[in-house]
Amino acid sequence: MKRKSKKPVAVIAKQILTYAILIITLIISIMPLLWMWQAALVPSDKLNIDPFAIPTSFTWENMTKAWTTGKMNVYLVNSIMVAVPRVAGVLLLASFAGYAFGKLKFKGRDKIFSFMLFGMMLPVQAMVIPLYYNLQQLGLINTRWAMVIPYFGLSMPFGIFMMRAFFRDLPDALIESATIDGCNELTTFIYIMMPLIKPALSALLVFEFMWSWNDMFLPMLVVYKDTARTLPLGLMFFFGKYTADHSLIAAGVTICTLPIVIVYTLFQKSFISGITAGAVKG
Repeated sequence: MKRKSKKPVAVIAKQILTYAILIITLIISIMPLLWMWQAALVPSDKLNIDPFAIPTSFTWENMTKAWTTGKMNVYLVNSIMVAVPRVAGVLLLASFAGYAFGKLKFKGRDKIFSFMLFGMMLPVQAMVIPLYYNLQQLGLINTRWAMVIPYFGLSMPFGIFMMRAFFRDLPDALIESATIDGCNELTTFIYIMMPLIKPALSALLVFEFMWSWNDMFLPMLVVYKDTARTLPLGLMFFFGKYTADHSLIAAGVTICTLPIVIVYTLFQKSFISGITAGAVKG
C-alpha cells in the first residue's frame, strides 16, 4: 500500500498564511458591526465613560427608546413601503428590458442600449432640480411615491446592464425550442427564461434593496413631514444641537442594519452565484 505523499512545508505555510489573512480581514470587517450592536445594549453612562470597554451588563432600554420615542417603528414602516415597490418595479422592468436587449433583434437595439448606459455616468445630484419640480407638479412631495417613482428610471441603466449580460449568456436554442413548442415571447420569457436567471434577480434584488434602504439624499429633498421619513433620514434627528446620545444612535443604526443583514442572509447563495456567474459580462 502506497503512503500518501505529505504536502510540502511551503504549501502548508502558504495555506496557513492565507487563512490567517482571511481571518484577520473578517475580524476587521465585522468589528464595527459587533461594536455597534453591543453599544446599543450598553447603558449610556457606561458607554460614555469607556466606549471600548467589555460590557458587564446589557439593557434593552436603548432599543425600546429608539423604537418608540425615536419613532423608528414609523420610519421602519416607511422604509419598507418605499423599498418593496421600488425593488419589485426595478426587477420587473430591468428583466423585461434585459431580455429585449439580450435576446430580441430589432432595429437600433445596440444604439439604444449604449444610449441607456449614459445613465450610469450621470449622478442623481445633476438631475435633482428638474426632478424636484416634476415631483412637485405631480403633487408627490411629502409622499412615499416621491422616493419610489424616480428610481424606476434612475436604477434602470445598471439593472438593464446586469440583466442583459445574463440573458446573453443563455443559449438561443432555448427560445427556438420554446417557439417550436408553441410558446410566444411572453410565455417563453416567464416559463423558460425567468427560472434560469434567478441568481441574477437575487443579486439585483440585494443591490437595489441595499441602495433603497440606505438612500438619504433624495428623501431629504422631497420629504419634510415626520410621518413620511425613512430610517436613514430619521436617524438625523437622533443628534442634538450640542449633544448626542451614542447608545441611542447605536440602537437606531442597529435597527437600520438588521433588515439588510436579514435580506443578504436569505439571498446569500443566489447573490454570490449571481455575481460570479457572469453578471458583468457582455
